[in-house]
Amino acid sequence: MWNHLPVSIGVQLVCWALGRWLAVPTRGAIWLGCFAGSAVCIMREITQREYQWIEQFGAGRRANMPGYAGLEVWDWNAHSLSETAVAIAGSVLVALVVSHYAADREI
Repeated sequence: MWNHLPVSIGVQLVCWALGRWLAVPTRGAIWLGCFAGSAVCIMREITQREYQWIEQFGAGRRANMPGYAGLEVWDWNAHSLSETAVAIAGSVLVALVVSHYAADREI
């Protein structure tokens, strides 16, 4: 359940550093990183669900899959849902802590 968490936070911190290097305010950079880190984990699960759909229903051919198959979140397994939720929650928590610190220090 914790596999996506370091990936999400790692992407977030890289985006934060890049944003600060480009003179983006701290709060903006960390929340942009939060979005990017969360998006990476969500896209991975969408892709994984697409591959599962292709194996189960598509006779091994991507061309048989409808374009929305990976977006059917209700078909994701519990592990995918929990792993994605933990990664998003971790990124949001980091963004909240940094935003609070930035508001106090005006950095």
